[in-house]
Amino acid sequence: MYYLELIDRFWDFNQKARLGSSAISMYLHLLKLGKDNDSYKVVISDVALGNALGITRKTITPTKKKLRELGLVEFESKSGFPCNYRILLNYSFDIPIPEKIETIKIEKVPSLEIVEKQETLKINNPSDQVSSKISKANDKVSNADTSKIKKSIAVPELEEFIRFATTLEDYEPLLDSVIEEKYHSWLENDWKNSSGRPISNWRSSLKSILPYLRNYQIDDAVSVDSIPNIRRPKTS
Repeated sequence: MYYLELIDRFWDFNQKARLGSSAISMYLHLLKLGKDNDSYKVVISDVALGNALGITRKTITPTKKKLRELGLVEFESKSGFPCNYRILLNYSFDIPIPEKIETIKIEKVPSLEIVEKQETLKINNPSDQVSSKISKANDKVSNADTSKIKKSIAVPELEEFIRFATTLEDYEPLLDSVIEEKYHSWLENDWKNSSGRPISNWRSSLKSILPYLRNYQIDDAVSVDSIPNIRRPKTS
């Protein structure tokens, strides 16, 4: 389990998300339990989790939902049974920021004569038209710069991407589908990683992330409870 790497990634994520003490302590505790069991799956009841963290059950429910909404964990809970958590690896750093609605206080209603004068000044003022043209010109320049940046980044074809992956030490054939998903996710994100940084050297990035993909795929393929292979006894 990539325990230290996940902790470093989590603290970088918290710099932007500002999760709060309850969410931080819950995630780190789940991560510690996963490390002790060498698995990204953790089974623990709300009562046991509350006792370990020193928080009430009412606090646990919204806290674990917050971690799930941010893509840090997944969980399934049934009444009367412990909660099954799964620690996610490649969560996104893009956090939606709620829009702030400003409240405007109207102290005095202007008279009709003042309003008419203000509207007349707006119509006769040519600076607004000039500002509009400058703004449109800046938008065109910005779009042109963005286009140049995209052209400057060498994005490989999918076949080349997978072919290079097969040469890496951690590659296994069962990773083909996961590698293809990673290629498309980078492509849809304008060839940027989950932290929003442009991928200038995709070979180096793929080589670094392949162990995570391999561990994630293997952990997902193994069931929680392994069923032993029981052979029937030979009859005499």
